[in-house]
Amino acid sequence: MPGPSRLLTALAAALGAAAVLASATGCSGSAGAAPATHAPAPTPTVTDRLDLRLPLADHLLTPQARRDLDRAARKLVDQCMRRFGFALADDPVVAGSDPTTPARMRYGVTSAQQARTTGYHAAPADPGRSATPTATPGPRNTDPGYLLVLRGNGTAGTNGGTPAPHGSRTVPPGGCTGEMTKELSGRAVFLGDPPLVREIDAKGFAESQRTPAVQEAFRGWSACMLASGFHYGTPLDAAADPAFAGESPGRGEQRTAEADVACKQRGNVVGIWFAAEVDRQHALMAGHEDELRTIGIQLQEQAVRVDGTLNTAG
Repeated sequence: MPGPSRLLTALAAALGAAAVLASATGCSGSAGAAPATHAPAPTPTVTDRLDLRLPLADHLLTPQARRDLDRAARKLVDQCMRRFGFALADDPVVAGSDPTTPARMRYGVTSAQQARTTGYHAAPADPGRSATPTATPGPRNTDPGYLLVLRGNGTAGTNGGTPAPHGSRTVPPGGCTGEMTKELSGRAVFLGDPPLVREIDAKGFAESQRTPAVQEAFRGWSACMLASGFHYGTPLDAAADPAFAGESPGRGEQRTAEADVACKQRGNVVGIWFAAEVDRQHALMAGHEDELRTIGIQLQEQAVRVDGTLNTAG
């Protein structure tokens, strides 16, 4: 499944690895509401599709929305830090590219062109991905005053805590990250991908792999790969091969990826896997209709705040 949002590295300690703001949202279902029922999802025939859309799609940030959120967050934190005489540390960004659609690379490599050129590595030339800037990581600022202004004296990444003096000024609760979180989160108790949605997303992805149909598809894929001389149990095992973990494609990576794609297409592995995940997401969403409806509204409100921040001079 896709990784979490690549938030600004300079703010990672304050914002947290999984979310900008820890959730206070419960996971209880809608009181008195009958869960919606859904017919089994049809199984599409998938070769190299970028338009697969899962039920949770409207409740998760698109890759572009994540990048916009990162930019808005950095802008607000930087403005706040400058009020206290600090320059926000440069943001080291990993070289490479990000998916342009949530389903891209979710089920491993599916593009024959990508397999031939970069194997399991993505590149800006990949039509399903968009380039991200590169930067050389610099030393972190460990000055206590800098950290106090950045994080405040409460829980890092939240707008909790109490005002704290710094020179002739007062650091807001939660520091500059707390101020940013309050500005962008609006009425929500989350910022970015909602914790409930992330939980359903992760569970659905994991559970889909254990369904009989997907297990059978994986066995067929594994046998197909073995016939080409490759020993892997599942497509994710191939993508996670340590031999392919370097900055550039490893030895034999493109040939492995080409066989991977061919075997996926032969058994329609992605189509079967996608249909199973649709069913699991529907099942896990049942009983949370009211929460998800509220989350959708709050995400729209946050998008407006992000756009407003990016379009404001300063």
